[in-house]
Amino acid sequence: MSYSVTLSSIPCHPLSTGYSVFKRGAHAILSLLLLVLFVGSHSACARPSAQLSDTAKIALDSLHRCSYMALSRGIGVAGTPSKQFVYANQLSRHTTTDQLVDIANTDTSHIARLWAFRVLLYKGDNQALDVLRQAFSDTTHVDFMSGCSGYDEPYNRAAIIVYGYDSSLLKLSESLRNALDSLIFFDYSKPQGFADGLVIDFKPNKTYYPTVVEQADKGNDAVLPLLAKYKNPNDRERINRLLKANMKREGTVSDAGCEAVTTWNDPSFEWYAKSACHAALSEQDAYVGDILPLLWAYPSPWSLQLFQKLLSPTADSFNRETAIEFLSQQAKAHPIPPTFRPLYERYVRGRR
Repeated sequence: MSYSVTLSSIPCHPLSTGYSVFKRGAHAILSLLLLVLFVGSHSACARPSAQLSDTAKIALDSLHRCSYMALSRGIGVAGTPSKQFVYANQLSRHTTTDQLVDIANTDTSHIARLWAFRVLLYKGDNQALDVLRQAFSDTTHVDFMSGCSGYDEPYNRAAIIVYGYDSSLLKLSESLRNALDSLIFFDYSKPQGFADGLVIDFKPNKTYYPTVVEQADKGNDAVLPLLAKYKNPNDRERINRLLKANMKREGTVSDAGCEAVTTWNDPSFEWYAKSACHAALSEQDAYVGDILPLLWAYPSPWSLQLFQKLLSPTADSFNRETAIEFLSQQAKAHPIPPTFRPLYERYVRGRR
């Protein structure tokens, strides 16, 4: 609907009638301002979020009262089901995609915005791409809960985490998924030097490879996990160079190094696994959860010896239970290497 107004010309009068001229002009300006306000208020009312159904409004109001974003359905030590998923389901069933986009871009609650974005992703709507792009400019911190873990993230990264958390469940078109991934890679991670850890989740898209190599040759070991996914024999020396620099700086195992070497357990990287594992176990109150994947990646006398040390009755009870659980889970998903078969038989099967 359009609005128009025709203002009659204000006649000229002698100075003696200046007050009358001013009064008429003021009335005309006031009429124009009222019309502008009316049109503006009508436009605001016409926004999709302003026309929500009562059910959708109730769901949105409920999300407004939430102080954190629930990533998982179970929250807290007892895994109490989060009601946020109920509210989000109501919002999904009683809104249009345009309304969801409006909420995701403009709502005063960052929790409601994240849920609207999450619903758009589950709907596979292409507008989710523009919502994510707009989110990159917002650095307001948002609280998360996943299981019994709580943490906070800036909103731009929070939106990426929401996408990544549900990624395997989303029924997105290949073009939309590639567009979302590329947006995160080039517009978010690259400007930050890939130092945010998200590079671990990227697939080895060929369009990323030149950038990854460029960063690697600059000495940026943050790209190690992604570089290893390409499994290019020409990158062995490049990866080893980054692993050496990483080990020198960290002094022990790092997320980037572990992810890279367990992704591509090439024999030329075994030195890193051995050095990182020994360094980790030499620390007081060492936690072994980070090195178990490295031990598993290289079945050999040295890794068998360390596994036996972790599983011995004199070992730290928490680490011992962690190692036993790791062996049990690996056996369910992968064939057990002959080197580790005796360990599995004794410490896992022997308990049954």
